[in-house]
Amino acid sequence: MELDASKTLSGVALDFSSSEAIAAAAAAVPTATETQSDTWTCSFSTNCMEVYKLSFTQTDTLSIAVSSVTGGSVLRLAFYSGTALNGTNLLNGSTNERTCPAPPTAGNQDQPDSTSLAIPSTGIYTLTVGRDWGASLSGTGTFSLNLSTTQSSMTGFTKTATDIATQATGMSCP
Repeated sequence: MELDASKTLSGVALDFSSSEAIAAAAAAVPTATETQSDTWTCSFSTNCMEVYKLSFTQTDTLSIAVSSVTGGSVLRLAFYSGTALNGTNLLNGSTNERTCPAPPTAGNQDQPDSTSLAIPSTGIYTLTVGRDWGASLSGTGTFSLNLSTTQSSMTGFTKTATDIATQATGMSCP
């Protein structure tokens, strides 16, 4: 019995012998993206954060963009290797959260922020999107988070904590 590589299914021709389609798919650079709209409801006098876990299956470049910030909020960002919520923030190489300018002023309330960084190794990473109490207007606000990679290496994006107090030692820019 001889198999025919070209078949018709519901009026659509399928050609499994096309080396051109396979070569084009292999040449395309895959990307991964995640988006999340979220809120902060911070306890009185607390720099609080939303916490997300994600994994990388290979080294890559991650772009982080936070937009649509409301509530007179001032952002504080951190990205850690592993699951700890302190240690070296890969966004600035210190134990501080990224807040630009630092110290924050009323002029950077509700301002977006974006940055990118090289993912040095495979494994689990933790992203925190925080809200500075002292420079923000009230205890609540909203934001949109967009993550993208240059390759399809980002997996397992999940939120792991809501409105918890920051564990960073402070803030700096970058």
